[in-house]
Amino acid sequence: MKPLSHQVDFPECPRSSKSFTAGLGFTLIELLVVMSIIAILGALLLPALTKAKAEAWRIQCLNNERQLILTWTMYSNENGERLALNGGDQAVTSSQAHLWVYGGNHGDPETLTNSQYLVDANYALFAPYLASVQPYKCPADRSLWPIGGGMVNELRSYAMNCYVGTPPANVVSPNYLSAGGRIYMKSTDLESDSPANRFVFIDVNPASICTPAFGVDMSVGTFVHYPSSLHGGLGVVSFADSHAESHKWLDHRTRKGLPSGQQYLPHWDLSPTNQDLPWIVERTTSPN
Repeated sequence: MKPLSHQVDFPECPRSSKSFTAGLGFTLIELLVVMSIIAILGALLLPALTKAKAEAWRIQCLNNERQLILTWTMYSNENGERLALNGGDQAVTSSQAHLWVYGGNHGDPETLTNSQYLVDANYALFAPYLASVQPYKCPADRSLWPIGGGMVNELRSYAMNCYVGTPPANVVSPNYLSAGGRIYMKSTDLESDSPANRFVFIDVNPASICTPAFGVDMSVGTFVHYPSSLHGGLGVVSFADSHAESHKWLDHRTRKGLPSGQQYLPHWDLSPTNQDLPWIVERTTSPN
């Protein structure tokens, strides 16, 4: 009797003409279909993401102006109800702060790019309260300024109502107080004149911002400075009662773009029958 063998012979499996791993891959058509679906989803989501980003910028801009108006209020409370001085100064240096922030006309690059003008106590009355330039910059403002052979970000996006805290001695050209209107030098001046209807800070068109003061022609029909409309046609404004709000500009001429070949918008720009100008004027000051 032969001993049992431990070796068992199995019939050989027929080999497939295709590799087993080939079935785990994608065909070119399948890849193109997946890429098309991803592209469609991206196209659908992009507007929503863009809108969400724009809304976040608008909220940050509102928060910046709330911080500025709080600082403006604190300064007045600690200085015998006197308002922080406004206006402009064309000198290139300062040894003692005499404006809420420093600066001259928008032809001067230092006015918009020198951080000392905002956070140095020798220049800015707000410096002891705000140690960062961030609250002065609207996140939607991506404007650049030519300086030193390169392009530098503007650091300040906001300006203060020219009739708030601007004595005649602080007015630099153009003299936008000549049209008349009550000038507020103490918080009590505003308390008796509809503080909820008197704007203090405003988000400014990047091509129009210059002096720390925002010029308003009280006779209506002319822009001295243009407000910003970077938030989908909305402007951001804060008021003497400490509230801040967004406002929709209705006239397309208010949403001014920079003319070709120019670095900034001109002063005293005529805009007859512009319905946004009365809104600004009514919230600037009252007649003398």
